[in-house]
Amino acid sequence: MTEPKSNYWLDLAADEIIKKYPDGEIIVSSGISPSASYHIGHYREIMTADALAWAVRQRGRKATHIHVVDNFDPLRKWYDFLPKVDKDYSGHPVCLIPDPFGDCHKTYADHFYAEFEKSLKPMGIGGEGFEILKSYEQLYSTGRMVPHIETVLEKIDQVREIVMKFGRDVAADWTPVQYLDKADRFVKADVRTWDKQGKTINGVSYDDGMVKLDWRLDWPARWKELDVNVEPFGAQEHGAAGGSYDTGMAFARQIFGVEPPYGEVRYGHMHRPGENVKMSSSKGNVVTPDDALKIMPAELLRYFIVRSRPEKKIFFDPGLGLYNLVDEFAAAQSDANHEFRDAYEFAVAGSQEKMITSVPFKHLVQVYQAAQGDFDEVLELLQRTDWEPEDDDEKAVLEKELKFVENWLAKYAPEEVKFEVQKKLPDVDLAAEQKKFMDLLAGSIGKEGQVDGQRMHELIYAAKDAAKVDNKSAFQSLYRVILGKDYGPKAGWFLASLDRDWLVGRLRLEK
Repeated sequence: MTEPKSNYWLDLAADEIIKKYPDGEIIVSSGISPSASYHIGHYREIMTADALAWAVRQRGRKATHIHVVDNFDPLRKWYDFLPKVDKDYSGHPVCLIPDPFGDCHKTYADHFYAEFEKSLKPMGIGGEGFEILKSYEQLYSTGRMVPHIETVLEKIDQVREIVMKFGRDVAADWTPVQYLDKADRFVKADVRTWDKQGKTINGVSYDDGMVKLDWRLDWPARWKELDVNVEPFGAQEHGAAGGSYDTGMAFARQIFGVEPPYGEVRYGHMHRPGENVKMSSSKGNVVTPDDALKIMPAELLRYFIVRSRPEKKIFFDPGLGLYNLVDEFAAAQSDANHEFRDAYEFAVAGSQEKMITSVPFKHLVQVYQAAQGDFDEVLELLQRTDWEPEDDDEKAVLEKELKFVENWLAKYAPEEVKFEVQKKLPDVDLAAEQKKFMDLLAGSIGKEGQVDGQRMHELIYAAKDAAKVDNKSAFQSLYRVILGKDYGPKAGWFLASLDRDWLVGRLRLEK
């Protein structure tokens, strides 16, 4: 009996890639410019490429993911998040701009690349089958791009024709070649000054990192130089009709004499909840890997990035959205037939550890706060609600997970989920019927002893009806005397998790 064919996007793409390239090693590429801090939106490209290489390897083929750090890209403008400087560095390659934050790194590009490099291992990227190339140091300065620069210059008329075919008017002397002037600013080259024998244009050498192709030619030239077979790219920018992938295909075939890479995997933007603009450093709405990994394990972030079809816009919600994400990941962890089990398999590739306990995240948030962060108390409260760790290893997983909960509560949790059991009885004004309700409930709990959440729920409603108190007044009185606020977690479970003697005393307004 044959196994049913997977409909997961990663499996489908890997099958198509294997079919397109039946022999030899498969090269998957990605690239990001270090013009600002790498955020998790950037990791959608990097992780998508890494997932494709992984899926190909799962089918027994050799695959390498080459990530290009586009540090020879010019800086578009001096962004608002950067320290003020006297000099205007717009138009300068980021690898030749001094570190704006002082002497911690040699250049602007090095500063942000160092942040990226630091996040690779925690994000589960690296090791065998992963390479990093810096475009300035390893492609342009070494002369590797010389043949491609010369190819463009030799076929400049054909290049212009292709550009105009895609709806852009260019002058007769237009060229997609730039050189660095004496101020290290990119300037358009004049093809009439090209000296092939001397390897110069505009009197500037192009074999040692002083000359660069425009992006639309640089990209297909890189495909040829690196033998790229697969490259995911942005659906909204590069994938738009007449965009850089469309022109890149034409340049690849007609100028560089190679087939363009498999380009059917196009990723959408990543957004924050409620925002129409994509996550962007210049907009100040980013979540960095360091931010994300304080509230979730890397495997969970990897899962989030690859679970949806790449072309879909996705929203990273570090607030209440984390409830559903953690619980879905836990379900995929325990169920081999889960809808997103394939995404889970990639997310945990190379890791032998369990990442998440079976405790629902919302419940864990409540228990953590009820226990005031004390690990032993958390264990005791969980055991009262019928959860037992499988072994000491799961206890260790729980301890790690509680650290994520602590950080989440500190930075991202909305106020309505936060609470703190008050050590002293709050100064509250209660009506007579509310006091009667709590006294009746205290008596019921005292008689029955420690009860579970469902039984506590029943006792609450029985006392409420006996005292003839409406729902709102009853629950407000509980939350006010225990938490000092008008709302809180699900009352049945919450009260059942508290020490019985302490709870009885608090309900009788004695403690």
